[in-house]
Parts: sequence; structure tokens; C-alpha cells
Amino acid sequence: MERETMLQRIDAAYAARAAGDRAAVADHWEPGATYRLAGEATVTPALPGDAIQAVNALIDLFEFHELERVHAVVEGDSAAIHWRVRVSTPGGEPVEAEIYDLWRFAASGRVASLVQFTDTALIVRMLA
Repeated sequence: MERETMLQRIDAAYAARAAGDRAAVADHWEPGATYRLAGEATVTPALPGDAIQAVNALIDLFEFHELERVHAVVEGDSAAIHWRVRVSTPGGEPVEAEIYDLWRFAASGRVASLVQFTDTALIVRMLA
């Protein structure tokens, strides 16, 4: 897959996620795709390994207000992306955060896996 196509698909997946459009989010994932929020399991939200179920759970926990792609590196079937976001819990005040994603795509062009890194201490404070 070409670099720009991959980045467009990632942007579309995040746009669907930010809009809370569960059906559109699901369209981006390969059957059996995985999701993992990196960090200490005792402080990160318990999420299923299935990507669609995990992202649906995150939609319930966090609302995205703004999303800016800071930097992206694409190689082969993978992309590493640094983001700046404004995010809140439902009814909460938005906060600034950074996310680092590692995406891997299947031959179909759909997402096969996503590992996400972010400030787990901030997550704990937001969910308290």
C-alpha cells in the first residue's frame, strides 16, 4: 500500500472514531484485528484484545475534540504516528495529550493491528 493511501485510511479511521461512528470504525478493521493500549495493566483501562470491541469501549470512555498528526513514518505494511489530541471523558473538561500509534495493515488494506502508547497517568486522572 502506498504511504498516502495508508495515511488517508488512518485519518479516516480516526475521523470515524472521533465522530463516535461505530459502524464506520468497524469498516477499517480486518477480521481478527487486534488492539492494545500499551502500559501497566493495573492502571490502563481493561480493554478486549479484539480491535472493534476495544475501540468501541474507548469511544464510551473518551471523546476526541481535536486531533493533529505531528509526524508519521510509513514502511512496508506499517505506520508509526505521533498525534496531539484534545480529549475528555464524557462531560469532563478537555485536556491536551499525545498519542503514539503503531499500525499494521493486512494485504486487504484494512488494519490488522494497532498498539497505542499514551500518558497512562493522565488516563488514571481522567477516569478517577
